[in-house]
Amino acid sequence: MRIRALRAARPDPGGAAPQLPLRFWPEDATVWLAENGVRRPRAARHALAALAALGLRGRYEARRVGAGKIVTGPASALALRDSEAEIGFVFQVTPYGYGAEKF
Repeated sequence: MRIRALRAARPDPGGAAPQLPLRFWPEDATVWLAENGVRRPRAARHALAALAALGLRGRYEARRVGAGKIVTGPASALALRDSEAEIGFVFQVTPYGYGAEKF
C-alpha cells in the first residue's frame, strides 16, 4: 500500500473533529503507543478489540484502508500498511493487555 493512499484516508480537516497526526508502523510505533496510553492494560485491550472487530472500542477505533488498517487513538492515528504490520502491532500490544483491570 502506498503512503499516499494512507494519507488520503485521513479524516476531512473541514469536519468538526480536529485532524489527528498520522503515524506509521513500525517507524512511529513507540511514539504512538506512548502518546495514546496503549501501555495501560485497559487501553491495550480496547485498541486490540477495535482492530479485531474494525470499529469503535472505547477511545480507540480501527478501519480498513486498502490492504492496511488505520488505528485511531485519543492523540493520533497509526497506519498499518499490510497484514504483516498488523501482526507486528498485535504482538507488540498484546503483552500490555494482560492485567487484573476489567475491560
